[in-house]
Amino acid sequence: MIDEKMIKILSRIYLYSNQENYDFDKSVGTYKIPDTLQEKDVVLLQNSGVEINRITHYQHDTVVKELRKLIADNDIREISYHLFLKAIGTGFQRGLQPIISYSFAANIPDHTFEPFEDKRFRNPCRICGMPKESWENDGKNLYDLYIGYCRIGGYTETLLDLQEVLTFEDIQSTENDLKIFHKLIEAIDNAPENETPTELLNRISKEKLLPKSNTTSRTWLVRILSELGIIRNSLVADYSSLNGFIPYWKKLEWELELHNKAPNHRTEVNFPLSAWRGKLGVDHNAVKQLLKIGKTDHTN
Repeated sequence: MIDEKMIKILSRIYLYSNQENYDFDKSVGTYKIPDTLQEKDVVLLQNSGVEINRITHYQHDTVVKELRKLIADNDIREISYHLFLKAIGTGFQRGLQPIISYSFAANIPDHTFEPFEDKRFRNPCRICGMPKESWENDGKNLYDLYIGYCRIGGYTETLLDLQEVLTFEDIQSTENDLKIFHKLIEAIDNAPENETPTELLNRISKEKLLPKSNTTSRTWLVRILSELGIIRNSLVADYSSLNGFIPYWKKLEWELELHNKAPNHRTEVNFPLSAWRGKLGVDHNAVKQLLKIGKTDHTN
């Protein structure tokens, strides 16, 4: 696990101004250590074992197989849920992604790449949304996960995320984490009838419901709650990524439907969150499903 001090050092490296050697064919770049970085921090980085430029070639069919094997061979469910509660209760932003990665990997069907032929979009698999192949800077992508910038859906970072999660030890959420989670759920459930997702985020921030959170982590947390089905949406009843695999092409259909219904077609639409209004509140069955963590049932 990368500690907070190292994350601060990396935050001074992973800047646009430090990007170099961008490969346009592979759509991946590397980062240089800036001259402004103090010598003691350079030494810490060198001794940490952290690779700032770990370039990896991912292929769709291999990633699918590795995800399915990873789930079959390891018990990731419990740790991913504890990390999520810990992220909410303490601001440990690295804990946000694993719950989504787990639900994706646990439900992804065994399949080979099937192209989604639509010129408006990149060339993803129509089943899972992952590209046929991609080159990624795993160092930068892992840093993003530590600062709360998440990926929902068909991204190779799902594999990167879960591989690192398996190295974590002694991850356990606390009663205080659970208490803060319930306060958050109560706040969402008691939203004004016409409250929008943006207004919800502003209210969560104003009421200081989430310790050590920031705009990025709060935004992704709310998106994750929606993806898990805890925050309802008006378009698809009982939607939840925990209940089974949702094909990429189907999610895209719903997102396009939302976009077409939007008063302003320039508005950025994010399914399923954009289909929430305050009157929809929270799906308490989804909350109970989330809190049935391994051997410990927190539903009471």
